[in-house]
Amino acid sequence: MTDEELIERLRTAFPPVPGHLLAVGLAAFGWLVPDATLATLAYDAADTPAGVRGGEPRTLTFAGPDVRVEIEICGREIVGQLAPAADAEVILRSPAGERGTRTDESGGFVLPEVPAGLVSLLFRPADGTSIVTSWIHV
Repeated sequence: MTDEELIERLRTAFPPVPGHLLAVGLAAFGWLVPDATLATLAYDAADTPAGVRGGEPRTLTFAGPDVRVEIEICGREIVGQLAPAADAEVILRSPAGERGTRTDESGGFVLPEVPAGLVSLLFRPADGTSIVTSWIHV
């Protein structure tokens, strides 16, 4: 059996991938930042039992080697802090697109009008490194 024959047999054995799934899969590679330091989710207040009061902001902490990102999600706004503090571009990534802001001198930032669904934050400090948070659902 030749390679072409094998490929044709495999092609007929499996149904084609729907176009919208193929597009999502290819778009995922656009979100890849291979040289970035990954800050994974270390704490999510949504995982703890609810208190007496409701409607409080959701607090999350991401941790990576020598970096920490703390955010609060309040409605459609994210307020956060990059530690250690650094002047950095902050990019909110989601299936709806990307948009950004900058940290202030204390590493703080605000991102209004965050779309519902999956989001990740990408930080590009002035030293040329990159930090990316794991994806979360807001």
